[in-house]
Amino acid sequence: MRRTLILLAAVLALQATIVQAQVTPEVRPFAGAYIPTGDQADVLKSSFLVGIQAAVEVNEALHLLGTFGYATPRPDRPAIGNDVHIYQYDVGAELFRIIPFSDDRWSFRPFAGAGLGARTHDFKDRSDTDAQTYFAGYGALGAEIQHRRVALRIEARDYVTRFKGLLGNEAAVARNDVMLGAGVAFHVW
Repeated sequence: MRRTLILLAAVLALQATIVQAQVTPEVRPFAGAYIPTGDQADVLKSSFLVGIQAAVEVNEALHLLGTFGYATPRPDRPAIGNDVHIYQYDVGAELFRIIPFSDDRWSFRPFAGAGLGARTHDFKDRSDTDAQTYFAGYGALGAEIQHRRVALRIEARDYVTRFKGLLGNEAAVARNDVMLGAGVAFHVW
């Protein structure tokens, strides 16, 4: 329920921004890797990641976005269960620098971003364990190569997440992981 409310709030915030300003909406599917680091690497293994972003280009230098990502890393201790389903959802902002190529139809657009959201860990194969949802924040670096209404994107996000163990029965600690993604951005109009 909490996950649905957070996602709904993100969608409503983006919709309000689109209605109030002359902005360009974007849809951004992506794929990449979820990579636990530090102590989190002792709990989960790296895995494939897929997701989608909805963004609005407020101006050439500022984008507001909502992201949903999904990964299924294996626990480091198989006795806990099989794949963990990770649902990541957040809202954030990206600041761009526009570097046009020789013709004005192409541009290189490096960016930095930050955002807040939540992450849910869920074992689908364990009926004795409830899903665990934790607060998360991220910093991001990336770049786009844009041609008119389409851009190719790469992005690296460093997440810090509250974590109470996969089963939710450990003391709360801060954990770190990285999400790497590549995708396409489609400017709707």
